[in-house]
Amino acid sequence: MSEGCLHLEGLRVGGGNGYVCPVCGERFEDLEGVRRWVREAERERDGAYPLVEGDEFAEVVLRESQREVYRRRRVMYELENAARAPFVRPEMVLVVYDGDREAYECRVFYKEPRPANAMESFSIRASQEAMLELRSDPNPIVRLLAEKVEEFHLLRGKLAGDGEPAPERRVFYASEL
Repeated sequence: MSEGCLHLEGLRVGGGNGYVCPVCGERFEDLEGVRRWVREAERERDGAYPLVEGDEFAEVVLRESQREVYRRRRVMYELENAARAPFVRPEMVLVVYDGDREAYECRVFYKEPRPANAMESFSIRASQEAMLELRSDPNPIVRLLAEKVEEFHLLRGKLAGDGEPAPERRVFYASEL
């Protein structure tokens, strides 16, 4: 975990029932943990109010604190709404192996119009444990992606074991999902 990370890319549904920051990996066990994160920003903002009297720098700090509260609330509301979104099967999934990061990057494509709160991209570490953990995720898209990435991972391992070049990418179409 990265200390002091502001989770600028928001939070994603992680393994289990929690949420995870894609940048630092900090984990929130449930939506209540995300609400505590929002309240923390609200307390910091409220602590800046007494400093404002006639101090221009303090006013800037207060405005920035209020922006951070709004940003965190937006992340929380998106997570709340995403939890209620119905499952929409993707039209296509592109899985690309990133050897530098030892991870699989997934791009998810839907029929137009794209559903609200639909997952567009996802990253999974290239380890069997990470894939197995995500196969029990409450989000059906995450489970589907973990299953397809595991299938691609096993194919790459088999080809590499046979001395053949392993493909760097794989496309799964709706008929395979």
